Amino acid sequence: MPKEYLEPSKTRRDGLAFLGLSLSRKSDVGHPDSVTHQTAFDLNEVQDREYEFLLSCNDDGWLVGGGEPGPPNSYKLKAKDSSHVEIIQFGTYNPEWGGVALETILEAMNSGKILIPQIEVLPTAVVANPDTPPELEIRFDMEPKVPNFDDPTAPLPINWALRFIQNQLFHHFEYPARFCPGPFHSTILRKAEFRSPENKEKYFEKCKETISKWQKEGPKPLNTGWDIDGSELENAPEHCSGIWLFTDRNNISHLFKPNFLPPYDTPEKRKIILDILKEEWDQNTLQWKPIGI
Repeated sequence: MPKEYLEPSKTRRDGLAFLGLSLSRKSDVGHPDSVTHQTAFDLNEVQDREYEFLLSCNDDGWLVGGGEPGPPNSYKLKAKDSSHVEIIQFGTYNPEWGGVALETILEAMNSGKILIPQIEVLPTAVVANPDTPPELEIRFDMEPKVPNFDDPTAPLPINWALRFIQNQLFHHFEYPARFCPGPFHSTILRKAEFRSPENKEKYFEKCKETISKWQKEGPKPLNTGWDIDGSELENAPEHCSGIWLFTDRNNISHLFKPNFLPPYDTPEKRKIILDILKEEWDQNTLQWKPIGI
């Protein structure tokens, strides 16, 4: 599937820079150099490291839950946990290639122009995407898809913060390579080949049980005080579950902490949130449309 760039003819060079969430978590069964950016969800619970259900996959193996440890525990490419959720992709930091200058991104993110709430998320499903063979993805969809605009006291949808931030970023930044791959998901594994249709069904049933358990616990903040290198932040604020700037999925350069703080049930804040959530970017038409249409 081609990327839905805003202006493909002016996108001169593809790239991997983006703003998003980090789900990285150090694990005894993963790469020893993986770092922890969240402890809310152990993504090993939706993996199949013993290959009970899966027959084969891409050479980089499991991307989450600590990554791949390498021989002798794994004979996939040894790699650190790179689990993430993209919110907006810049591609490159070179405007001549269709991207956005790093200085421009930092100015916008540090200026307060982009409202960053305390991000609390909840996985909503594990799915196989349309690729052949498919990628396995963990979804963070907004549920319900349409907020209750008639009752300002109604609870906000699960994962509302992701759409809230993305809409602001898409309005603020206009550049040829603007794109977000399948919002909002984290890829678990590429080129998934199951041992049989029955094993595929059993794997997704296992994932469904884990998602159900997480949903009973409710949304959780991701970053509770972690720095880029996995160390604890000095003088960490009460609310620090913000967004990260990635040069690529293996390299994070900046953390932007929340600047739009709870509670979110005051009339003033609820109006701001619902006004921003009224629309969404249509990647097929490359236009804004009312949310849920």
